[in-house]
Amino acid sequence: MEDKKIRKAMERRTQIEKILENDENGLRLLKGLTFSAWDYVNATVNFRAYISKLRDFDRCMDDSTETMVAMDLNKRTAHEALLSRLNSFNRYLFKEYPDSAPLGGIYSLEPPESIKDRHSVSEWAGHYVFGIENGSKINFK
Repeated sequence: MEDKKIRKAMERRTQIEKILENDENGLRLLKGLTFSAWDYVNATVNFRAYISKLRDFDRCMDDSTETMVAMDLNKRTAHEALLSRLNSFNRYLFKEYPDSAPLGGIYSLEPPESIKDRHSVSEWAGHYVFGIENGSKINFK
């Protein structure tokens, strides 16, 4: 993972938390977005690990099609929830804090318009979750 992008995601989260410090609804929405990001990253890691396990054991992919379809559906559902929560959170932030909300809202990748790209949102979620989980352990340069 790119330290710069992780650092930017954590800086943006800190900036947003300061904006929302007395806003119970905004903090609740941020918490929901964070859980959605965790769910998506978890579903993605589990799916990739399962595929890797199949390769490691030289199992026939046909034997595991049903499981893979279910895991892929879980990943897609988590991604849809993440996209929905991200857009809802940013709408709230821009509506309630038009003068202090940063361009892109909580989304920290450049350009901010890349929020419309599903792959970019996936990448952002990885940086966001990794930063939350490991932020105090990372030596940002």
